[in-house]
Order: sequence, then C-alpha cells, then structure tokens
Amino acid sequence: MDVTLSASGIWKVDNSDKEYYGDLYLNMDEGGIVLYIRIPNSGAPMSFLELPLEIPFINGSTMNGAKITLVDCVRITTESRIGSEEVYGYKANYMLDGVNFETIDDIRFSKMQISIPGIIEWGDVSNYVHPKYDGKRDVLIELDDNEPIEIYSDEEYSLSYYLSYTYPGFYLIQEEITLKQTPYLIIESKSLQQLEWYMSKAKQMKRLIEIAMAEPLGFDKMIVESPEIYYEIDDNVKRNRSIEVIHANKENISKNKNNHRRLKHEFLFSLNELRNANFSKWQEISSIMEPVIELYIDSLYNKKMSISRHFQNMVQALETYHSRRICYSLSDFKKRVEKIISIRPEAFRDEDRKFLLNDSYKFVTLKSRLADLLLAEFTYYFYTADIKHLDFPKVIADTRNYYTHYDKKLEERALKGDDLINAFHILRNILEFYLLKEFGFEEEFIHERIRERIKPLATNIEIKQADQRKKQEQGFK
Repeated sequence: MDVTLSASGIWKVDNSDKEYYGDLYLNMDEGGIVLYIRIPNSGAPMSFLELPLEIPFINGSTMNGAKITLVDCVRITTESRIGSEEVYGYKANYMLDGVNFETIDDIRFSKMQISIPGIIEWGDVSNYVHPKYDGKRDVLIELDDNEPIEIYSDEEYSLSYYLSYTYPGFYLIQEEITLKQTPYLIIESKSLQQLEWYMSKAKQMKRLIEIAMAEPLGFDKMIVESPEIYYEIDDNVKRNRSIEVIHANKENISKNKNNHRRLKHEFLFSLNELRNANFSKWQEISSIMEPVIELYIDSLYNKKMSISRHFQNMVQALETYHSRRICYSLSDFKKRVEKIISIRPEAFRDEDRKFLLNDSYKFVTLKSRLADLLLAEFTYYFYTADIKHLDFPKVIADTRNYYTHYDKKLEERALKGDDLINAFHILRNILEFYLLKEFGFEEEFIHERIRERIKPLATNIEIKQADQRKKQEQGFK
C-alpha cells in the first residue's frame, strides 16, 4: 500500500511527558496510517526496545497546531542511521482528527456512523423522489429526507440504517450538478465503548449484508461522537462534536461492482425483510457460523475460480454447517435419524434410515450429512434437476471425492461441465435455505425465497431439455 506524507509534528507515546518528532503518512482511500518517529542520535544505535512494539495510542500535534490521536499502533519498521537518527515506524488502525486524549480509557464513544458503499438497492429507500405532477409546474426531482431505519435494538445498543444525501446549495450556475446518497450504519451504545467494540458490530452487520447481496462490501467514512467531546457556544449549550476517523478497515473494491438493476430474488433478503428476522439469534451464532460463511462468501467473490473449486467450496460449506449446527458425532446422528423418521409411516422408516445412515459406520459420512440436509426433516422439497433425490447425496459425494482425490474409479460417475455448474447452484440453494433458518426468518418466507432463487436455473434446464427433445423429434422425421 502506498502512503504519502500528510503532516509532521510532535508526538507523545501513551501521553507521556516525553515528546518525539515524527512524520505522518496516509493513504485515505485504503486506510493506510503510518507514523515514523525520529529520535536524533549521534552515538551508538539505540535499543530496539527504546519504544514499545505495541502502543495503545499516540497523541500528536502537527506543525500548524492540529491535534491528532493514533490508536492501536504496531511497530512495522526499525532503522538506525548511524550518527544521525533512529527511526521507529508504526502502523495504526485508527486516526482521530482534531482531538487528543489523556488515557486509553478516555477513547470511548457513544455513537458511530460508518458508510458501506454499494448497498442502496438492498436498503430500498431513497432521499430523492419523483414529484407528483400538479399540472402547474415541472419539477425534475424532489427531496424526501428519510429518518434512520432501525434494524435492531436492545438494552445494550441500537443498530440503524441511514441514507445521507448531498444538496447542491444555492450556486447552480455550473455545467455539472451532482446529487449523491451515501448509506451508513449507525450504532448507538447505551454506554461509552471503544472503537473495536463498534467495529465488531459493524463487521457483523456487513457480513450479513454481503450474504444477502452475494457481493463483497467495504467500509468507507467513519464518524464517532461522545458526550465528552462537544462545542460550547455563547448560549452555554453543549453540542456534540463529530470526530472523523481514518481507519484501516477500508476495502477498495468498487472496481468490481455490478451496476445492473437487481431483481427481487437476487437478494437473499432485503433490509425491509431483515427486520422480520431474528437478528439477536444471528449475533449469538455468528462466530460458530463464520467458517461456513467464509466458504460461501469465497465462492461468491472469487469469480476467477474454476467451477470445480466453486463446487468443492459449497460442498465443504454444507458439510461444515451440518457438523457445527446440526450434528457432529455418529452416536448423536443416529439418535437424530430415529427422531426424524419417527414422524414417517412405518413402511418408509427402513428405507429412510438406510438413506440417512448409508456408509456411516465409524463416523458421519458426507453422504449422510448431505442426505440429512436434503430431507430438511421432510419440511421442504429441494429442486435437484436431473438427479433423483435418493441418488443426490451419493452423486455429490462421488463428484467431490473425484475432484479432491482424483480417484479414476469415480471419473465416470463424477459431474462435469454444465451438470457440475447446475450442482453448484443446487448446493448453494440448499445452503441458503439453512442460512435463512439461522437468521430467524419464518418458514413461509424461506420456502418462497428459495423457490424464487432456484427458478431461473430450473427454467434454463427445462428450456434446454425442450430443445433437445425437439431436435430428437426432428431427427426421427
């Protein structure tokens, strides 16, 4: 990451009395924050540990008098210039502009706003609207200032979605007038919290939106507030002063953005629909689900991966999900099987048991885990294209084993080409079914959305099959 010189000034480590001269380098687009502390030295090299390797915060005052605080600083370079100076380089996670602090415990805030570019369609609200024509005047666009939309709230904090906007002002004699909307997450805590606490909540929410949109997202502008940081004007009224934060959590991914208009089924869920889910449940299980989500996200984001890698990622995500959230050990799985088939007519139970426990003698096999997920406790019937339901777990397991271990015995049975692509989308559809369950959506919504999302694949396969039948009929004539 390239950084450029932004300011020079005097710096205090952990607000100690000792002052150091140093240069601050920034990359505003990617969140790069680097400080080089320079200590004059005409004698022998100073100790490597002259300054700590990790510093909670560094207060700074630039040459023009501006205050700066760097938070979560880690040593990245150490250089001894004989007869000249010692240079200690630090990378910071946060830079707070216009303020200094006495202690690390003082760097706490009551509110954070952080923007996530590219999620306006997911939010499905706009501050700019088409006006109703009243027959008297032509107005191109009107402003409808939306209030923050609450996503979640409890006794600890609240989380909202807010869409800010720009106004061109009064000077309109110019060739280009820009109106811009910026989506923000607003996190307000009932008690003062450190920056990392806010970031953990923001990352948790960003991950959820990434799943919903099937797109990588990044953070941009961050603003924090605290009742301890305020303006006091002539009327003696204290007004909170917003602090802009440069941060290392920025991700410059806008180049790969997809700008086409989204259809409803292309979102796993929207902001409005998320409000009907159980967000508190997601907070409780998000750490357990993280390996599953990483596999799901990795497959969606890395478009250049081969289809076999996409397929393997989705199979592993389902296998990991089943072992983490449904059943891990063989003994527990056998108990689960008996519970599942107990609702079935007696005549079907042996066949159901064989389908679920197939080859699971010493451990729960991939086939058994896939079979369990496919059955969905007999509450939903998944589309599996040309593959019969009873054959689906074995076909997927054989294909995974072929691509993973390259077993030549499985080559003829392994899916390839369009069949492998179709299998990937089917597996993704199954995983999304369970993701929606984990997010706490109601069963009716889950079933409808999963049917909507698999419909384009089913329609495409039906068209190809109809075309093949037509060609076969023409061949007989």
